[in-house]
Amino acid sequence: MTDNLQQEPKAGFARFIPRLSSRWWTGLLVASLMFNLLVGGIALGRYYTFGPPDRLMGASYVQLIPRNFFRELPRNRRQELMEIVRGNRGDLRELRKASEESAGKLADVLEKDAYTEAEAIAVINAFSTGSESLAAKGGAVVLDIIRKLSPEERKLLAASIRQRGKRR
Repeated sequence: MTDNLQQEPKAGFARFIPRLSSRWWTGLLVASLMFNLLVGGIALGRYYTFGPPDRLMGASYVQLIPRNFFRELPRNRRQELMEIVRGNRGDLRELRKASEESAGKLADVLEKDAYTEAEAIAVINAFSTGSESLAAKGGAVVLDIIRKLSPEERKLLAASIRQRGKRR
Protein backbone atom coordinates (compact mmCIF):
# COMPACT_ATOMS: atom_id res chain seq x y z
CA MET A 1 0.00 0.00 0.00
CA THR A 2 2.09 2.85 -1.20
CA ASP A 3 1.01 6.30 -2.09
CA ASN A 4 1.98 7.25 -5.54
CA LEU A 5 1.30 10.91 -5.29
CA GLN A 6 2.86 12.60 -8.20
CA GLN A 7 3.90 16.18 -7.60
CA GLU A 8 4.55 18.54 -10.38
CA PRO A 9 8.18 19.62 -10.54
CA LYS A 10 8.55 23.15 -9.23
CA ALA A 11 10.12 25.77 -11.39
CA GLY A 12 12.58 28.51 -10.43
CA PHE A 13 13.56 29.23 -6.85
CA ALA A 14 10.60 27.34 -5.40
CA ARG A 15 12.28 24.01 -6.12
CA PHE A 16 14.90 24.78 -3.43
CA ILE A 17 12.38 25.45 -0.66
CA PRO A 18 11.50 22.24 1.17
CA ARG A 19 7.91 21.30 1.75
CA LEU A 20 7.22 21.08 5.46
CA SER A 21 5.06 18.14 6.37
CA SER A 22 4.24 19.35 9.87
CA ARG A 23 2.99 22.62 11.27
CA TRP A 24 5.40 22.20 14.17
CA TRP A 25 8.35 22.71 11.83
CA THR A 26 6.78 25.86 10.49
CA GLY A 27 6.22 27.23 14.00
CA LEU A 28 9.74 26.29 15.04
CA LEU A 29 11.27 28.04 12.04
CA VAL A 30 9.19 31.17 12.64
CA ALA A 31 10.19 31.20 16.34
CA SER A 32 13.84 30.76 15.40
CA LEU A 33 13.65 33.63 12.92
CA MET A 34 12.00 35.86 15.53
CA PHE A 35 14.67 35.03 18.11
CA ASN A 36 17.50 35.76 15.64
CA LEU A 37 15.94 39.08 14.68
CA LEU A 38 15.52 39.96 18.37
CA VAL A 39 19.18 39.25 19.13
CA GLY A 40 20.29 41.19 16.05
CA GLY A 41 18.05 44.11 17.06
CA ILE A 42 19.48 44.17 20.57
CA ALA A 43 23.05 44.16 19.22
CA LEU A 44 22.31 46.94 16.73
CA GLY A 45 20.44 48.95 19.35
CA ARG A 46 23.35 48.74 21.74
CA TYR A 47 25.78 49.75 19.01
CA TYR A 48 23.75 52.78 17.95
CA THR A 49 22.92 53.81 21.53
CA PHE A 50 26.36 53.47 23.11
CA GLY A 51 28.61 53.43 20.07
CA PRO A 52 31.15 50.77 19.21
CA PRO A 53 32.63 48.86 22.13
CA ASP A 54 35.87 50.23 23.53
CA ARG A 55 38.61 47.83 22.74
CA LEU A 56 41.54 47.73 25.03
CA MET A 57 43.78 46.31 22.36
CA GLY A 58 47.32 47.22 23.10
CA ALA A 59 46.74 47.42 26.84
CA SER A 60 48.52 44.08 27.18
CA TYR A 61 51.75 45.80 26.14
CA VAL A 62 51.56 47.82 29.34
CA GLN A 63 51.68 44.95 31.78
CA LEU A 64 51.96 47.01 34.97
CA ILE A 65 48.57 48.66 34.48
CA PRO A 66 45.56 46.31 34.79
CA ARG A 67 42.90 46.47 32.09
CA ASN A 68 40.34 46.86 34.84
CA PHE A 69 41.79 50.30 35.61
CA PHE A 70 41.09 51.47 32.06
CA ARG A 71 37.54 50.09 32.23
CA GLU A 72 36.77 52.08 35.38
CA LEU A 73 37.74 55.40 33.80
CA PRO A 74 35.25 57.60 31.96
CA ARG A 75 35.25 56.92 28.23
CA ASN A 76 36.89 60.18 27.12
CA ARG A 77 39.66 59.85 29.71
CA ARG A 78 40.22 56.20 28.81
CA GLN A 79 40.59 57.11 25.15
CA GLU A 80 43.04 59.87 26.03
CA LEU A 81 45.27 57.51 28.02
CA MET A 82 44.99 54.71 25.49
CA GLU A 83 46.29 57.11 22.82
CA ILE A 84 49.64 56.94 24.62
CA VAL A 85 49.63 53.17 24.25
CA ARG A 86 48.45 53.33 20.63
CA GLY A 87 51.17 55.84 19.81
CA ASN A 88 53.83 53.42 21.04
CA ARG A 89 52.21 50.23 19.77
CA GLY A 90 54.43 49.98 16.69
CA ASP A 91 57.62 50.21 18.73
CA LEU A 92 56.31 47.70 21.24
CA ARG A 93 55.39 45.25 18.47
CA GLU A 94 58.84 45.54 16.97
CA LEU A 95 60.42 44.92 20.37
CA ARG A 96 58.16 41.90 20.88
CA LYS A 97 59.31 40.51 17.53
CA ALA A 98 62.91 41.21 18.52
CA SER A 99 62.36 39.34 21.79
CA GLU A 100 61.11 36.33 19.81
CA GLU A 101 64.28 36.54 17.73
CA SER A 102 66.29 36.66 20.98
CA ALA A 103 64.73 33.36 21.99
CA GLY A 104 65.93 31.93 18.68
CA LYS A 105 69.43 33.30 19.30
CA LEU A 106 69.46 31.72 22.75
CA ALA A 107 68.45 28.40 21.21
CA ASP A 108 71.32 28.73 18.71
CA VAL A 109 73.79 29.40 21.52
CA LEU A 110 72.52 26.41 23.51
CA GLU A 111 72.80 24.07 20.51
CA LYS A 112 76.45 24.82 19.87
CA ASP A 113 78.91 22.09 20.69
CA ALA A 114 81.30 24.76 21.97
CA TYR A 115 78.79 26.25 24.39
CA THR A 116 80.03 29.12 26.52
CA GLU A 117 78.07 30.63 29.32
CA ALA A 118 79.27 34.10 28.36
CA GLU A 119 77.43 33.92 25.03
CA ALA A 120 74.21 32.83 26.77
CA ILE A 121 74.55 35.67 29.29
CA ALA A 122 75.10 38.16 26.47
CA VAL A 123 71.91 37.04 24.67
CA ILE A 124 69.89 37.07 27.90
CA ASN A 125 71.17 40.54 28.86
CA ALA A 126 70.37 41.90 25.39
CA PHE A 127 66.84 40.57 25.82
CA SER A 128 66.14 41.63 29.39
CA THR A 129 67.99 44.88 30.00
CA GLY A 130 68.80 48.07 28.21
CA SER A 131 66.71 50.83 26.75
CA GLU A 132 65.73 48.70 23.76
CA SER A 133 64.15 45.87 25.72
CA LEU A 134 60.41 45.28 25.74
CA ALA A 135 60.28 45.76 29.51
CA ALA A 136 62.10 49.10 29.34
CA LYS A 137 59.83 50.46 26.59
CA GLY A 138 56.72 49.19 28.41
CA GLY A 139 57.98 50.88 31.57
CA ALA A 140 58.46 54.16 29.70
CA VAL A 141 54.87 53.98 28.41
CA VAL A 142 53.59 53.30 31.93
CA LEU A 143 55.52 56.29 33.21
CA ASP A 144 53.99 58.49 30.49
CA ILE A 145 50.52 57.33 31.52
CA ILE A 146 51.21 57.90 35.23
CA ARG A 147 52.41 61.43 34.53
CA LYS A 148 49.03 62.26 33.02
CA LEU A 149 46.97 60.86 35.90
CA SER A 150 45.22 63.01 38.44
CA PRO A 151 45.72 62.19 42.16
CA GLU A 152 42.32 60.42 42.25
CA GLU A 153 43.22 58.37 39.18
CA ARG A 154 46.57 57.38 40.71
CA LYS A 155 44.71 56.10 43.78
CA LEU A 156 42.33 54.20 41.51
CA LEU A 157 45.29 52.69 39.67
CA ALA A 158 46.89 51.65 42.96
CA ALA A 159 43.63 50.00 44.04
CA SER A 160 43.35 48.17 40.68
CA ILE A 161 46.92 46.89 40.96
CA ARG A 162 46.29 45.61 44.48
CA GLN A 163 42.98 44.05 43.44
CA ARG A 164 44.68 42.22 40.56
CA GLY A 165 47.35 40.99 42.97
CA LYS A 166 44.73 39.58 45.33
CA ARG A 167 42.96 37.75 42.50
CA ARG A 168 46.17 36.00 41.53
